[in-house]
Amino acid sequence: MEPCNGESNVGILDSASELKSTDCSACQKRAPFPLHIVVVGAGIGGLACAIACRRSSPPLEVTVVERAPEILTIGAGIHIPPNACRIVQHLDLVPALKQAQAYSVEGFTLRRYEDGRILAEKPMGERMEKEYGAEWLAIHRGDYQNVLLEAARKNGAKILLNADVTGVEQGTGEVLGKQIVLIKDQNSITADVVVGADGLWSGLREYVLGQPMPPLETGDLAYRGTFTREQLKAFKDERVDEIMEKANVQVWLGSNRHAVFYPLRDKTEYNLVLLVADDLPPGVRTLQGNLGEMAANFEGWDPA
Repeated sequence: MEPCNGESNVGILDSASELKSTDCSACQKRAPFPLHIVVVGAGIGGLACAIACRRSSPPLEVTVVERAPEILTIGAGIHIPPNACRIVQHLDLVPALKQAQAYSVEGFTLRRYEDGRILAEKPMGERMEKEYGAEWLAIHRGDYQNVLLEAARKNGAKILLNADVTGVEQGTGEVLGKQIVLIKDQNSITADVVVGADGLWSGLREYVLGQPMPPLETGDLAYRGTFTREQLKAFKDERVDEIMEKANVQVWLGSNRHAVFYPLRDKTEYNLVLLVADDLPPGVRTLQGNLGEMAANFEGWDPA
């Protein structure tokens, strides 16, 4: 925490779901309850923050602003490790996630890239809960987001779609000490606290830090895809069939690349991620994949 001197109360919600903000006792005394929290971004972090704020005592007034005109079920598989699962437990959402076909990952199987030979097994399942107090779950990202969206609405958060935030200004006059959230082609919103949860390419990050802060490149490029059970069964390969029935994560390890495979939606869909060295131009997020290039990157790998 840094002293805000009554000037700013804007925070960035990072990937670890930690709210970093400026704060001071003067701000708290000046702001009458309930505080109005504006969360920028209706992704997983933003919606989780909205739910937590609504469940606080006393409940905070929450508005979530999202630039997309609608929230679609997009994405692929995502994991909820024990540290994140504990937060989900605190929000009482584990039953809802499991109803949305989240499942407890039984373990990781590490395989040699060339022939699929098992190099190591890392059992998880019940061991995660015993050692860390929560399960390690896997779910489709779209289903995860939908559970959070429904919970945010049920808890009383206002969700404002098609709202593109263009900046945040400090209030003056009657709204001194508050934050004015500017929205493209719409009226502004007055907030006591603004939470930036607008993702990797956050627009609010630059406002908070006072300078450009682009995301750091990981050096990895991922080919992602989901496949139906019927598509994989069509291969009529016993090894593929065997892997499909496992509730664990299969990882093939090779030189400067690896592959990850695991089930989704009660084994009716499967998530495949192929990772290689990143060769995209700087600042480019996604490109349409080239099937031939992808196959060449994994030539000589385990056919299964």
